Amino acid sequence: MARTSRGFCLVFTGGEAILAASDSTRTRTELAPATGDYVVVQDSPEDGPHIVDIAPRSTALTRRAPGRVPEPQVLAANVDSVFVMHGLDRQLSVRRIERQLVVAWDSGAVPVVVLTKADEVASQALLDETIAEVVEAAPAAEVVATSIMTKVGIPEIEAKIPPGSTVALMGLSGIGKSALVNELSGGAVQRTGEVRATDRRGRHTTVTRDLIPVPGRGQIIDTPGIREIGLWQAYEGMDKAFPEIAEAASECRFGDCEHEQEPDCAVRDALASGSIRDRRLAHWRDLMAELELQEGQLEEFARRAESRDLADAQRRQDRERPNKRSRQRRRRR
Repeated sequence: MARTSRGFCLVFTGGEAILAASDSTRTRTELAPATGDYVVVQDSPEDGPHIVDIAPRSTALTRRAPGRVPEPQVLAANVDSVFVMHGLDRQLSVRRIERQLVVAWDSGAVPVVVLTKADEVASQALLDETIAEVVEAAPAAEVVATSIMTKVGIPEIEAKIPPGSTVALMGLSGIGKSALVNELSGGAVQRTGEVRATDRRGRHTTVTRDLIPVPGRGQIIDTPGIREIGLWQAYEGMDKAFPEIAEAASECRFGDCEHEQEPDCAVRDALASGSIRDRRLAHWRDLMAELELQEGQLEEFARRAESRDLADAQRRQDRERPNKRSRQRRRRR
């Protein structure tokens, strides 16, 4: 599937692209069609083409959907790699990169950190220092600095989109996602816009998630800029994004060690030895607290749903009792 937008999806059928309706009641669930999905389309004489089924996904780039109700939102499906992108024309946020890496690793795909607009860094020494800082924040992922203007890093990026593969882009507006797509695809297939000089924020020139072929290579899923990237039950992603903490935690004396005051805590030992950085552990704690809060919310919503189901069942029984007594009286007569 090449695009999802407001209840309709653009679907590649092999010979042509068709517009198919999707069930609006499923747009906020894990079963909602997502760009990159393989779907079954049925052509109805009354309603036209519509999606009736979705094939099992090999990977799913999923975040917590914005809003109060805890539920997942699939951003892209069946991707082989996720380019976690950050613009070097703004202040570096390693915390945001780490958060995005948790989501990317949890998808089942392989993340690559792509630093765009390298030409805007004042010096090569400063660029090297910035790359080293990102490498420390992404110990299990490759980091590539790129520039559309100077073509730095573009061959390395092209090599990471082999024929038959699919790559999803993830990052804020204005960091150069669409510009990179245009460079790789050999044409202006995506709109691009300027960023504000005051805060480097970009406009949402990309408003849909589009599947775009790269000539001679695979395909890219360009996504709208994402400011809010909530985690969704991403415990596996946490272990892969923070491998040094996961490895140390496996050596703790207690399986439920909170790495605070417990005896024989390997995480605290690693912190003391310097193999775990204090900043990394602090952010890991924040993200774990977010996931634990989410689990509590899910349990509370499940309890409320169960209570509503019981109340509905009781109301149905109460409505049926008078009808039953009335039928019994009629039989006596």
